[in-house]
Amino acid sequence: MTAGSEGKYCGHHGDERKDGDGPAHAWHAQSPKYREESRGALTWVLSITCLVMVVELAAGILTHSLALMADAGHMLSDVAAQLLALLAIWFAAKPPTPGKTYGYYRTEILASLINGVALVGISLFILFEGVSRLAHPPEIASGPMLGVAMLGLIVNLLSMKLLHQHTEHSLNIKAAYLEVLGDLLGSIGVIAAAIIIMIWHFYLADPVVSMLIGVMILPRTWRLLSECTNILMEGTPEHIDLDNLHGAICQVEGVLDVHDIHVWTITSGLDAMSGHLCIDRNSPPEKVLAEVTRIAQEEFGLHHTTIQVELADHK
Repeated sequence: MTAGSEGKYCGHHGDERKDGDGPAHAWHAQSPKYREESRGALTWVLSITCLVMVVELAAGILTHSLALMADAGHMLSDVAAQLLALLAIWFAAKPPTPGKTYGYYRTEILASLINGVALVGISLFILFEGVSRLAHPPEIASGPMLGVAMLGLIVNLLSMKLLHQHTEHSLNIKAAYLEVLGDLLGSIGVIAAAIIIMIWHFYLADPVVSMLIGVMILPRTWRLLSECTNILMEGTPEHIDLDNLHGAICQVEGVLDVHDIHVWTITSGLDAMSGHLCIDRNSPPEKVLAEVTRIAQEEFGLHHTTIQVELADHK
């Protein structure tokens, strides 16, 4: 049995279905709404983050607190992350062109990658500075340190609330959310250090807490960088099991073989698939193709499908 070239049906795209009920239709219809909501949330978060960053930096210098300055440095990376995120949302809204047939969706992934790299750099700097202060920790004004850290905690909680509902729809927003989460942990650590210094005058608490902040940030950032790299390398999304996908397609009546299956992510929430079907000549190609497309979209969330059908030659 061989696959012949006649009777091929090329370039069928699941997101061009007429019925408008599939996941692809929902994704395309809702993404402008999500982008607009994300833009509004990010604008608010960016504004308050800039304000608190300036306050923490000034307070850190005045009180000699490395923990406050580390948190301010982390917030500086937040500001850069949020600016990149807003830029990515703007680019993602631009329509496809002949030179960019998928549009500018990947800008989101590039922004997330840059944010992750910057965060790793900030974390390593915090660790280095913390180690250098262990031998000679400076005296710290714990009262102002505590007050500013409390302000940072409140602002981080507000920022997380604004961003949380958008993290499921965008890796870009998820990156910004993780930045704010890191700041929240940092604020808690600074508060703890300030209380310890205030009660016991144990000034080593400041560099120790600073290093803990750096250590806690790195694992989450590594996962983010791994996810971004997998997307840029067009790796199979973690939630897609190719064996299950292959088996589900093979169960469709009329399908004799499935090969050259490729699954990749274009941007957050938009996975794509391409593949070849070898079907029995007695089976209606349109019916088989429609069922395979339905399975890919509804059961595996593959919004953009390109499937080539080959009719088997009987000898």
